Amino acid sequence: MKLERRKVKISDVVFGDKNEVVGEQLVLNRDELVSYIKGLENIKEVAVDIAKPGEKTRIIPVKDVIEPRVKVEGVPGFAGVTSQTGQLGHGAYNVLEGVAIVTIGDIVGFQEGVIDMWGEGAKWTPFSKTLNLV
Repeated sequence: MKLERRKVKISDVVFGDKNEVVGEQLVLNRDELVSYIKGLENIKEVAVDIAKPGEKTRIIPVKDVIEPRVKVEGVPGFAGVTSQTGQLGHGAYNVLEGVAIVTIGDIVGFQEGVIDMWGEGAKWTPFSKTLNLV
């Protein structure tokens, strides 16, 4: 039994007509993505943007940051949550390196984070160097 991690290097993210990886470019259909997310349980409001390293962009209030991964062989989904339970630890998944999914929301306290994509603040977070889907 073996679980294989396949790295997919991404050096640019853009919006386009369909969702695909072309070379090192991740192309996302914004309308399709927003429609899918709006259909999920407990989602109140959705907007999707791209923040790239060096852009004069501040992302706040950051709730979570994750590296996108997708199971391409073996039991699909998140076992026991989005799919049936079963034996795990085999198959393959793709890791989109250089990209991060950033969730933001209402300010509810002092635990929220900040990501500066440029300037002095960019030195203090590794996510200033990733292509962020916000």
